[in-house]
Amino acid sequence: MSEYYPQNIQSSLTGDRPSNDVIISNFSDHLKKRGHSDGTRYAYQAALMHFICWQNKKSPQAQTIDRVNVTFFLQEHLPVCHCSPPAFKHLKTVRAALNQLLLMQGQKRLQEIDFNCSSAIECRLRHFDNFLRDVCGFAKSTRVYRQRFVRTFLLKLFGAGVIDSAYITPESLIKHVAEEAINLKSSSVGVLLSSLRSYLRFLQFEGESSVSMAAAVPRPPNWLLTTLPPCLSTTELERFLDAFDISTSIGKRDYAMAHCLVDLGLRCHEVAAMKLDDINWYTGFVELPHTKNHRKAQIPLPEITGNAIVNYLRNARPATTSRSLFVFHRAPMGRGVAKTTVRGAIRRDFSRADLPWTGTHILRHYVESDIMGNRTVRI
Repeated sequence: MSEYYPQNIQSSLTGDRPSNDVIISNFSDHLKKRGHSDGTRYAYQAALMHFICWQNKKSPQAQTIDRVNVTFFLQEHLPVCHCSPPAFKHLKTVRAALNQLLLMQGQKRLQEIDFNCSSAIECRLRHFDNFLRDVCGFAKSTRVYRQRFVRTFLLKLFGAGVIDSAYITPESLIKHVAEEAINLKSSSVGVLLSSLRSYLRFLQFEGESSVSMAAAVPRPPNWLLTTLPPCLSTTELERFLDAFDISTSIGKRDYAMAHCLVDLGLRCHEVAAMKLDDINWYTGFVELPHTKNHRKAQIPLPEITGNAIVNYLRNARPATTSRSLFVFHRAPMGRGVAKTTVRGAIRRDFSRADLPWTGTHILRHYVESDIMGNRTVRI
């Protein structure tokens, strides 16, 4: 790919800085071992070359590969970059590439960067997250949503300034809710309000508020029967399951994951966290140590679900030492899937089946709605 880069980058990667050749070679090997496609490897190496070119403009002592330099490159240089084409500038791809560079160096990866958020707000949100996890016992997915809504509130109220909880008044809360609710669905409004209440309880827990202000947060109307969840019909479920291409290895994996959602009533993170050792084939039970309420659960394994899993294990699962039940078939090859993998597979199949749904929880609703049938149900 050298012919695509300017001469100043080329010289910095050859005779003048021979160590960069080693970095690029090791980086290429690292990406190949992870199973990245040719296109992804090309883009990631292009991002690395851009980073190296930027590094070469600094003093030799400052040319280090660490989280500080990578963060500065992403936050300070990339938004105002005027490097000559084809210097790679796409933030999401560059961040992913440099995260892999850090991992290759044995360092921790960076979290997603919010350019508008001050360090004071991020520090406050970390303490809030600890409160939600250690005191309230909320799952990670719940904590992520609540931090997201609180971050928006703090940004509007304080910007890059000092956070002073004395400025959080009933008037400021009502004004923020009124402005945000216009662009949100009714269900999201409920999450916004519960997030603000959680933050106000956190302030009281920390001693920053002597009087609970949670009551100042308005409550949305809750009309009778409006909270009944949507549910797939039997015909729609058949269309959904028939849309999987089980002639491919990924199709077999996605089909087995779908049956875990439909037949066992699992959540996405529970499917992603399943291990080979969680299934007892002799007793026909599945043990779930990673439920939302942090309690272990044991549920029967229906025959149709077991057949789908066996078909995947025997005929599709890549050779790997991972004990995860469902693994990546592309980079990072052989590692356990993430909950976003499960969610993405279901969304793609909804599209193939020409069904209007995008969320995965509707499959769980189908299980809960069929309690009186012969299906295995876990609520």
